[in-house]
This record gives sequence, structure tokens and C-alpha cells, in this order.
Amino acid sequence: MVTVRGSSESVEARLRAGVLSCWCGGTLRPWGHARSRRVVTFAGLAVVRPRRGIRRACGRTHVLLPGWLLSRRRYAALVIFAALALRAAGLKVIAVAARLRLPDRAGECWSVPASTAGSWLSRFASRAGALRQMFLAVLPLADPLGRLVAAAGSVTGDVLAVLDAVTAGLRARFAGLDTVAAHEVAAHLTGGMLLAPALPPLAGNTTLIPVAAVSPS
Repeated sequence: MVTVRGSSESVEARLRAGVLSCWCGGTLRPWGHARSRRVVTFAGLAVVRPRRGIRRACGRTHVLLPGWLLSRRRYAALVIFAALALRAAGLKVIAVAARLRLPDRAGECWSVPASTAGSWLSRFASRAGALRQMFLAVLPLADPLGRLVAAAGSVTGDVLAVLDAVTAGLRARFAGLDTVAAHEVAAHLTGGMLLAPALPPLAGNTTLIPVAAVSPS
């Protein structure tokens, strides 16, 4: 899986131009589409059908997952990160879920089920140490000046603080990432597997630094 930014038209153009790369470093070429997905966002329900790419030399195929999504999650990454931010601010699971108000097709708002929000928070907290180390490893590359990260006072908050520092460093260092959001950075560094059953190693997605896979330009 490779994460990408920009519109579907931008992804298609970059894929055909040979800009997007496999984890082996080779060029990806068009290879059909993944299945359509229904994704809940703060703007309502979205239907997404990610493009696929193939690196013929190594035989790998990749779903080109938009950076605003996470693998196997029916809620947009921004919704999930809103829950994480609320948890870091000290809210209990039930309060977190109640604060996540999402519109339906009729224009009415509903809250994320507490069981769903709780599963996100529990999974994230269970791997907080590994995620913090992962993001700390990238921080010197994103911010060579050595931005200091203060403790946030909670397990979730500490991870988000490092992620915010990485995001700020990337915005300042790379013109193509001047609008990148923290949830996109996290999705890219984990290959979209932030809340997957097993967290992948960082090595495959350090393509964040050369920018090619994440910048829509």
C-alpha cells in the first residue's frame, strides 16, 4: 500500500507520469482499481475507489490509498484524529464519541458510537510507545534544526505532540508539503496501517522525505 495526496485526477496524472514509487524505489504503473469504499467524513458520506499501481520488476502491486484514509476504517482519518485529540485533552471515551458529530444524508447529525471511538483509542494507546519512537526517528529528517517536543502529560498526547512536530518540520522544509496535515503524515508513515492489527515497520514509507508520494504537485 502507498499513500498519496491530492485529487483522484492528480493521482492518475502522477501515476501515468511515473512519479509514484513502489517501496522498492521503482516506478509504479497503472494497475486497475481497488474496491469502492463508503467512508464517513465530517462533510458526510463519501464513496472512494482507490487506484492501484504495479512495479513490474519486483511484482508488487499497491493500493494508492488517499492520505485522508486509513486501511480498513470506514471513518476518515480526520474523524479518528479528532477523537485522539479529544482523548489527549482528557475526555472520557463516552464524551469523545458524543463530541464527534457527523451529518447523515438527511442533514441530521449523529454521534460516533462509543464502542467505535473506544476501539480507536484503545488500539492507539496500546501502540503509543512504538508510534512515538517511529515519529521521533523521522523528526531529525523532517526538522534538521532539532525541534524540541515537550511532554503532553498523557500517552496519547505525547504521541500527537511528536507527530505535530514532524508535521511542522515538513511544512517548513518542503514547499510541496506546506499544507500537509498531521493525520496525513501519520497515514503515510504507517502505510495507512495506523490502527491495523499489526503496525508495519517504518522502513517502507520513508518516501515521505523525497515528497514524491505525498505531494499533489
